[in-house]
Amino acid sequence: MKLRHQTVLVAIGAILLSSGAAAAWQGAPGEGDKAYVPPVVAEPPLPALPPRPTLDTDSYPACREDYRKKKEPFDQAEAINRCTVAIDAYYRDKMLPYRQAMIAYQDVLSSLYSTQVGANKRYSADTQYRFFQTVMAEHAASNPEGANLAAYRGIEAQYQTDRAYLADRFCFNTGCNGYPVPAAVATAHNVDKPGKKGDETKRADGANPDAKCKRARKRGGALGGLIGGVAGSAAGLKGIGTAVSGLFGAVLVSEIACQLDEKEQKVAAEATIAVTKKEEVGATAKWTSPTREGVAGSSTITALNTEPNGSRCLSITDIAIVEGEETRVAKRMCRQKPGEPYSIMA
Repeated sequence: MKLRHQTVLVAIGAILLSSGAAAAWQGAPGEGDKAYVPPVVAEPPLPALPPRPTLDTDSYPACREDYRKKKEPFDQAEAINRCTVAIDAYYRDKMLPYRQAMIAYQDVLSSLYSTQVGANKRYSADTQYRFFQTVMAEHAASNPEGANLAAYRGIEAQYQTDRAYLADRFCFNTGCNGYPVPAAVATAHNVDKPGKKGDETKRADGANPDAKCKRARKRGGALGGLIGGVAGSAAGLKGIGTAVSGLFGAVLVSEIACQLDEKEQKVAAEATIAVTKKEEVGATAKWTSPTREGVAGSSTITALNTEPNGSRCLSITDIAIVEGEETRVAKRMCRQKPGEPYSIMA
């Protein structure tokens, strides 16, 4: 028993000695016992924001008062139409592409963060968050009501104001929308009355298409879509921006309709109706005469916008080729509510 007791004491002593040695050894740590600290790695530069699209406001046509340089009502109406076509072209060629470019710009901004910075371990969480705030601020400023589109909103307001003004001045010079018919226009109306029976070939319905089309071409050619057919009731302007009466009167202007027979008017009207349903710039619908060879045409949307009163409007160019002669007419068609058909603005 005594021997066993001594053995146990020796073992305990050995354990204590080894513990003390270990404690002494831990009290003086060496190089291998220090905590690992990874080396500092510099973050890569953040990606630059893409260049912001710009709107060319300097080329907006300054022509709304050009009609004042003319004396005769017809000449003033023609000048008004030229200006309307010019500002519509600016809307189509400058303003619409700019808005599309700003939408694409916002998409690039979002992609820049999500694909290059967000969740990228090469950037710290703080860096990622700061970049996110920068991108989102620029994205918000590029919304339609944002600071980046201030110039666009200004030029759009000017476009809408100028167009309404030109429409009003056109009616003033032609006698529509409540304005009295100018004396010169009334005189021209009397001069243009058809001659005696047999002077020129007439259609079965009593119309004189050749004379009517000649008057339409003589009085301005491009006046066909004058302010979208706003001259619908203007005396003395037969064929100038007037909608043809009857079944297709809501979609055709007489400069083209007067050259077509009833079946051709039907397919031309169907082409216009088809293109309005697409509601996008560049959309085109073509037609071919079911009764005559070499007679064909098309309708193409050249601009679209929403009026201050909420109505949706399309600028459409109609083309008709009859006996090798091309007639090109611009018209403006609007609808008050979604789902309603478009009709020529009168």
